[in-house]
Amino acid sequence: MSETVNPPWLNLHLTKEAMDHLWDSINNSHYGDARKSLAGHISKSQWIQDKDNWFYENVLKRCSENLYFKDWNNYYNIHVVKSVPPPIFKLDEFWVNYQKQHEFNPPHKHSGTYSFVVFMKIPTHWKEQHALPWLKHAVGSRASNFMFQIGFESGRVEDFSFHLSPKDEGEMFFFPAWLSHQVFPFYECEEERITLSGNIILEANED
Repeated sequence: MSETVNPPWLNLHLTKEAMDHLWDSINNSHYGDARKSLAGHISKSQWIQDKDNWFYENVLKRCSENLYFKDWNNYYNIHVVKSVPPPIFKLDEFWVNYQKQHEFNPPHKHSGTYSFVVFMKIPTHWKEQHALPWLKHAVGSRASNFMFQIGFESGRVEDFSFHLSPKDEGEMFFFPAWLSHQVFPFYECEEERITLSGNIILEANED
């Protein structure tokens, strides 16, 4: 029997208004070093705040409900037979990563119910990264890529790798917190890659 994947993530390109809000969060709301709580092998991560809960209310809430109601049982119990009240989600953690060349995020999962990553600044192009002299002959070069990994009952693990370039600034992936993912290092660039990440928790059901 063949194993197929129905991608459990969402990806969307954020509006200028959303990006402006996120840059304001990065520049004006640092709340300490986040590295001790994170998996990243990077030199700088900081907790930030979603001012006035704007990003959650205007972007993350809709994404949370979209994934939650993809489960027919959730939709049926809440909207059809109304045996369960609607869920209450909450942005629980929110941080910014500054990734320098050679730094990376190893395969890891997040806490909570849902998670997300937003690519704020991408200083490299995947074509140039994959063509570096020591990589251009490698089978499936992944320098600078973002990747999801999904396991099957058979034990097989399938990789879903995304090639990134400056045109992907503003791209967001929203996914279940259990989904393993990683970020590969980039090379020969002194600029930082800047990403935002966060975790959504299912706080309760409304009474």
